[in-house]
Amino acid sequence: MKIQILSGKRSIGGNFIKITDRDKCLVFDQGLRFDIMRRYYSFMISPRSLAELRSLGVLPKPEWYTDAQDIYVTHMHLDHLGALSNIPGEATVHIPNTATYELMEEKWRMSPSWLNLIPRKYYVNLEEVTPFEVDQNGVEAIPVSHSAFPAYAYLYHGSDGTVLYTGDFRVESYLTPEEFQVITQGPSLLEYFEENRDLRVDLLIMEGTNVGSSRTPISPREAIATHERIIENSETVVATLHSLDLEYAATLAKMAEESGKALYVTSPQLAKFLEGMSKLAVNPRLIEEYAVDITLGEAMPLTAIEENSLILTSHHDAVDLLRGMEANVLEDVAVIISEPEPASEELAEYDVVANWMARLNVQSYRIRVSGHYYPYQLKTILKTLNPKEVKPVHTEKPELLQHLVNRLSS
Repeated sequence: MKIQILSGKRSIGGNFIKITDRDKCLVFDQGLRFDIMRRYYSFMISPRSLAELRSLGVLPKPEWYTDAQDIYVTHMHLDHLGALSNIPGEATVHIPNTATYELMEEKWRMSPSWLNLIPRKYYVNLEEVTPFEVDQNGVEAIPVSHSAFPAYAYLYHGSDGTVLYTGDFRVESYLTPEEFQVITQGPSLLEYFEENRDLRVDLLIMEGTNVGSSRTPISPREAIATHERIIENSETVVATLHSLDLEYAATLAKMAEESGKALYVTSPQLAKFLEGMSKLAVNPRLIEEYAVDITLGEAMPLTAIEENSLILTSHHDAVDLLRGMEANVLEDVAVIISEPEPASEELAEYDVVANWMARLNVQSYRIRVSGHYYPYQLKTILKTLNPKEVKPVHTEKPELLQHLVNRLSS
């Protein structure tokens, strides 16, 4: 069994792990390198083609896919999903959820930017993974909590050992364990290993996004308490989030219900995802200015938004939303700018949003809502998974992560 980490050894994003085992050749993630994109592109300079992105190293090289039969994507952030149109030959791409991908693909196709290059599929067959089942390739998908839903770690049962690739994950979800199991139909990664002590991990390929960061590690419980204080003391609250972070969105929706606020969303995709979570009883209303061509029942015009409300929007839509709101609503509004990932991972412009809020005389709060585990949780992770060997990935500080692992394992 040959294991190659062809990208992601020293970067946050762009993972490409290739496993060759007898007659099988599998790839785990094939993401974009946003750190490289920042070097060559700006609002003035945009990518012209897939070939250009490939030549710069933003997308994986064609030769990396040689003999690859199946590609497994952990979640649908672009630094892991990558561009399906970049795959140079026939392959089956295993994705967390086909309905989610189709909604995202529809949005990308309409984009006037380079994003319309992403969804073009030439040789690809899509197949949705089934959690907790070992498939024909010996791969088992195990749900993880992350700022994109659904997200999976992959346990490969190889010919001479097991390999666990975590993808991106956090130890604590914004949902309760019971709520998480409702929407994933089973336990999270660490709970699964605690329940199945016979599982072994010969090689753990583990992300380390927050390793080396000096930022305060805010747990979901602490973040929720901060959100509650802001929501309780503000008439109208606008909260920014990634449209795939359903765990965080569902938690905010519960806060709206508990505080008696009307719930609105500006993302048709998020509205559809939340409506699909019927077991959690989430019922958002879509603001019609952002409805595009996806119809989801009643859509409210921006001018008809109730003053006592919670509005979920993206970082990109937040500024236009606030610029279009009525002056009387802006008299008592607070904005929560969530920071789910490092800015390098999704090219989010937190400072720009905050500057616009100040310009509009609106108070904003930046709150870390990490989709990744914190270094102090390494001890728990290693004790639960008990790997024989660990290889860092998805981190800018691989030596530090390796040192921490060695120290905690000794």
